[in-house]
Amino acid sequence: MLLTLAEILTITKGTLLAGRPEGCISGAIIDSRDARGGELFFPLQGEKENGHCFINDALRRGAAASLLEKDYITRFSPGDFPPEKALIVVDNCLQCLQEIAAYHRDKNFPAVVAVTGSNGKTTTKDLIASVLETRYCVLKTEGNYNNDIGLPLTLLRLRPQHEIAVLEMGMRGRGEIALLSALAKPGLGVITNIGEAHLELLGSRENISRAKGELLEAMGSRGTAVLNGDDPFLRRMGGLFPGRTVYYGYGERSDLRVQHSQFENGGYAFTAVLPQGGVAEFWVPLPGKHNVYNALAAVAVGLHFSLKESEIRKGLANASFSAMRMERMQTKSGFWLINDAYNASPSSMEFALQALKEWAGAELSIAVLGDMLELGAYTVEGHRKTGHCLARVGIDYLVTVGEQAAFIGEGAKEAGFPPGCMFSCSSNAEAIKVLQSLPLRGAHVLVKGSRAMGMETIVNEMLAKYN
Repeated sequence: MLLTLAEILTITKGTLLAGRPEGCISGAIIDSRDARGGELFFPLQGEKENGHCFINDALRRGAAASLLEKDYITRFSPGDFPPEKALIVVDNCLQCLQEIAAYHRDKNFPAVVAVTGSNGKTTTKDLIASVLETRYCVLKTEGNYNNDIGLPLTLLRLRPQHEIAVLEMGMRGRGEIALLSALAKPGLGVITNIGEAHLELLGSRENISRAKGELLEAMGSRGTAVLNGDDPFLRRMGGLFPGRTVYYGYGERSDLRVQHSQFENGGYAFTAVLPQGGVAEFWVPLPGKHNVYNALAAVAVGLHFSLKESEIRKGLANASFSAMRMERMQTKSGFWLINDAYNASPSSMEFALQALKEWAGAELSIAVLGDMLELGAYTVEGHRKTGHCLARVGIDYLVTVGEQAAFIGEGAKEAGFPPGCMFSCSSNAEAIKVLQSLPLRGAHVLVKGSRAMGMETIVNEMLAKYN
């Protein structure tokens, strides 16, 4: 049992339109197809669909109850729905989802670790969860459930056995991290970096820093902040934080400091000077120096929860990662596809290109790069900067997708990249045709762009053709 219907009625201040208040719910869903039996359905308004059109479907598939916004009540009568099912009329379904999640979080008592940042938050979340799972029962954010809908749904997955919840927090504007923090009540907050993502919406990295800083404001003096000590914005933020601050990085001023790191066995081995003294060696199964930062954050959190070095080492080495984040797959035709199509910014593009080159080594490296959206006035410069980076890193072929990504090609050309190894495409389908014309055997092919570009299509079609 998750909650009783009586509790739901109290929390939401809702009115029972049909059914009985004695029932219970076993879970929460926003997609009627996810009904398995006993859930509460939240009919939310999406970009394309209104969840109210699927109430009946959810109930017939097994959901025990559904909310119903009062603005839609005239469209339905109790007889429209399967008998024995509960319908609760409320003012706002999204607000009710958040209120129910906050109530349920307060009924359970896990330690909550919140993870945010412009780049690397999903990988960092996965690494932290893997480290903590060596000793504790952990609930973590799955997929992209890191917003005002996804985080409440994650909280509603909490069960009494969970000792720690590792929750990713995304944002597009001011106030969003504050809302998520109010729901989750984290005691430890990790911020990976302050980058260019969402510049179009927030205008400057200073404003992005303020938005991310809402996490520390919510924790206050009783919280612990784990911050990238090599990021000047986070250094400034940590200096103002009244709680405990742990910095990690390569710099001498960091509490948890990398002494040495190198690419090894397809990942990164590094030696870290620990806050309590002494040094320890770790390995993370991902390329790129940026993933050493992500791993350091996980080490810091593991130490906070009194894990042994051996437990942290095991958790890092055995970590599994969310889909479409540097997801490397070998085809039967003898080349590698790297699916990093979940999102993109100039910083994350640079990290991915460096990782691509490390993975490829002496073999061919091919970068398929799409538009980076929401950069505002930084759009042209940000794309050109990525082109400069690509040429500097030494990638062999560049395939761009989209109008904005064409500026990546211009930047690469300015930096001396050979024009004959560059292809500008207007669609994913065109990029697939270009890839099929290249010498793929033994190659590593990176596919990366903003979420709206849907570039996982390229990966899926290439896998279908060459497997």
